[in-house]
Amino acid sequence: MSRGYLVDSPAVVHPSIIVSAGPHLTEEFKAKYQITHVINCAFDKDSPEWFRNRYPNQYACINAEDDINGNILIWYPKFRDTLTSFLKDPTCRRVFVHCQCGINRSIFLALAYACDIFKCDYQTLYKSILRQRPCAMTNPTYDKQIKLFCSKKSD
Repeated sequence: MSRGYLVDSPAVVHPSIIVSAGPHLTEEFKAKYQITHVINCAFDKDSPEWFRNRYPNQYACINAEDDINGNILIWYPKFRDTLTSFLKDPTCRRVFVHCQCGINRSIFLALAYACDIFKCDYQTLYKSILRQRPCAMTNPTYDKQIKLFCSKKSD
């Protein structure tokens, strides 16, 4: 696997939502991007232990699998409910959404959320994410699923 996921910048999906790789979450990264809450779309082992231990009520793990033949939307309801809850928290400044590499699970779930909840245009946001994070969105199955999901939301 290319190490581009560690070099590419995070993607701002919405002013309150930033997406990248789990290893990016350091004290410095948290301060720089004003992160108060974290959603790990992968597994606990893919998120730095220091954050979840220090801020257990501001951390959630979705346990989604990155699978070329999988359905990313089976994790969307849990992701949507968690992100909505975090964004409603009066202490929330910005939510950091990540998976292992910040390429598929986290990006596609955040993209679906922005289109669903904030009514963002899929194509515009898709292009914006790729400009910010060129390594992102490599799973063509997830891409088709989210594109269809977002197109139905805009009808």
